[in-house]
Amino acid sequence: MKKLLLLILPFLLVSCGEPTVPQVSKNIESAVFGAPQSKVQLTVFADYECPACIYFEKTIGEELYEKYVKTNKITISYKNFPLTQHKNAERDALAALYALSQGKYWEFNLEMYALEDQKKWDKVTDEERVAIGKKVGLDPVELQKSMDEGWYMNQIKKEMSEGEAMGLEGTPSVYLNGKRLQYNTKEEFFGIIDAVLKQ
Repeated sequence: MKKLLLLILPFLLVSCGEPTVPQVSKNIESAVFGAPQSKVQLTVFADYECPACIYFEKTIGEELYEKYVKTNKITISYKNFPLTQHKNAERDALAALYALSQGKYWEFNLEMYALEDQKKWDKVTDEERVAIGKKVGLDPVELQKSMDEGWYMNQIKKEMSEGEAMGLEGTPSVYLNGKRLQYNTKEEFFGIIDAVLKQ
């Protein structure tokens, strides 16, 4: 009986203890979606508070994701490049990377841009970021903690260094297969992508 008790004791301790909380990874890579072997490898450097980035997301970004990424025509990497003059941007990026760690990056990304568009350079509070997080299914306590403790600050710095190494001069900056993509209109942007896909 004593031996049996010793054998089952570890199982009793596990089952009667505190419920285990899934570990959140604090070491993540950039957000990457789509088909890894695509002829089109896009990299987008952006800042959530940047008016040009907000405009890009509304006019090009959403369509790009829906018609090219979700259908596995291209690969896209999203990189954070929060500009120093934008006081919300760094914290927005920290929250977005937490969303990435939980598989909710795209949903959070859309909501974050929409909020910044609505705010028009006014301060975004952590309460508002957490509200977005709850809306897309994130743990509000963990999201707040990830921002307060700067879990993904090193990743942001890494992405910014990558942008600087590629000669980034402003946001949004889009690179197609490692080269800066120059375009003037939405039609021209998608025309370039389609032309490369047909090669």
